[in-house]
Amino acid sequence: MTTDTRKLVLPAGAVDPVLQEIRRHGLADQETGALLLTGQSDMHVLVVAVAGTAGIVRGPGLFTVSAVAYDRLFSFAEERSYRVRAMIHSHPEEAFLSRTDRAYSLRVPKFVSAVVPTYAAPPADPESWGWWRFEQDWVPCTTPVVDSALPPARTVVFGEEGVREY
Repeated sequence: MTTDTRKLVLPAGAVDPVLQEIRRHGLADQETGALLLTGQSDMHVLVVAVAGTAGIVRGPGLFTVSAVAYDRLFSFAEERSYRVRAMIHSHPEEAFLSRTDRAYSLRVPKFVSAVVPTYAAPPADPESWGWWRFEQDWVPCTTPVVDSALPPARTVVFGEEGVREY
């Protein structure tokens, strides 16, 4: 059996903290998100980085991360030989890439972007989210594999103040 090396592999339970944060902020009518970090040479998610508060702006139809907050997370990843591979963010209703998402998401080749719908009651199954990969433009891609044999992912919180345990 061959594995698609472009496909993310999630440990079971890796999205639980993301869903918890999405639900919490969704009930306050705010979008939010997280980033997924893997090792340098594979697509197995090792770290789930949920957005904190410093340098993070949330609101109805709004989720932004400052350049400083991104810098703190990317520095954390580089120092530990991780790669930031994907972003998950929430929408109030449907899973689609808005014009803003398409223009201002991290437009890096092979970077994955996922949208979780109905943020006040987000679906737990990643199959029901929208998934896209950047390949000169955003193109639909397959849902990551969930592998219960993998060790749990580490969960951290990031923002302009740095990266800390969740």
